[in-house]
Amino acid sequence: MKCRICNSSQISEVIDLGKQPLANKYPKNKKEIKNEKKYSLKIIFCKKCKCSQIKKIISRKIMFEDYYYLSSVNNKLKIHFENLSKKLIKYKFVVDIGSNDGILLSRLKKRKINAVGIDPSINVGKIANDKGLKTFIGFFDKKIVNKILNIYQKPDLIVASSVITHLQNPRKFANLVKNFLATNGDLIIEIEYLQNFVAKIQYERFYFDRPYYYSANSINILFKNIGMSLYDIEKINVHGGSLRFYIRNTKKYIKTNRCKKILKSEYSNLNYKKFIDFKKNIVEKSLDFKSKLIKFKNQKKFVIGYGAPARVSTITNFSNIDKGLIKYIVDDSPLKQNRYSPGKHIKIVNNKHNLNKKIDIVIVFAYEYFEDIKKKFKDYNVVFFKPIPFKKIK
Repeated sequence: MKCRICNSSQISEVIDLGKQPLANKYPKNKKEIKNEKKYSLKIIFCKKCKCSQIKKIISRKIMFEDYYYLSSVNNKLKIHFENLSKKLIKYKFVVDIGSNDGILLSRLKKRKINAVGIDPSINVGKIANDKGLKTFIGFFDKKIVNKILNIYQKPDLIVASSVITHLQNPRKFANLVKNFLATNGDLIIEIEYLQNFVAKIQYERFYFDRPYYYSANSINILFKNIGMSLYDIEKINVHGGSLRFYIRNTKKYIKTNRCKKILKSEYSNLNYKKFIDFKKNIVEKSLDFKSKLIKFKNQKKFVIGYGAPARVSTITNFSNIDKGLIKYIVDDSPLKQNRYSPGKHIKIVNNKHNLNKKIDIVIVFAYEYFEDIKKKFKDYNVVFFKPIPFKKIK
């Protein structure tokens, strides 16, 4: 097998997370639970471009046409995209790939920036269109590009936030972007950063929705190979620590100093040895988490979870945690409520009737949004914990 980003043979399997379900498929009844499938989740690492990849990629069609993630239920993401929109006022026509429910499109519309979205999720794309946010429903391919170019000019900016990690064929995506984007136009990509996963023991970030986990070097190589230039990188505080890449549709463009610094730092901070240590930490921290939940159960503590992002699936299935240890999980997305967590089938509920004085312990799965979550418990005496690594948060 060769690296799907740089075509190198310098790849090794580094992590085996066992049998895992599809992390964003939340079964709603016994029939769906019975029909739920699990697949072997193994992670490989390329020593040349420093990209991690899932060994076996599951069909994108199965994954995204019916989807349960809504960006706009998250206040921190609303602020994030509001701040991004302020940086985009110089552009004449923006295409947002993976526009979800229109969280960025709505901000661009407010600033009178001409923009359209592309999203493969039929249910989520409809939500955006119903709000008057022009969204083309379908995967980003030649067909949808031609649809847009039949109506609009070539975009001078394409945004792809938390998208490139989800693709089946990143090199095909990069070529299509290059041909779609105006000459000297910009591409902005946002990714959750692989180096942070390893440093912070965030193994829960690995799941089938996302076959690719990028370093800065892998993004640089991917676009350099097709005649585009990565010229700047910005550290952003979403999804547990991410990077925003600025890529120009031209062969040569001068890199900023901060871009050069991040690229260079990966040679010592992201390598095969780091993954060996990471693998050991995954097992150790998962056992610790489960042992703490067993202790709470023996103490007759009432334990719930808050937030049912996809990472809940990876953590609970790898650590073998079910409703015997966590009573239920509260989530603010109406698409997830009254369903069950993938694989371990912990009930997901709303917060309206499920926050009460019986609760002793809250496991904050969506921990990067803890400040917002904490406010919902101001009338209750509870203790909050982050799951991996397990620790008290205040």
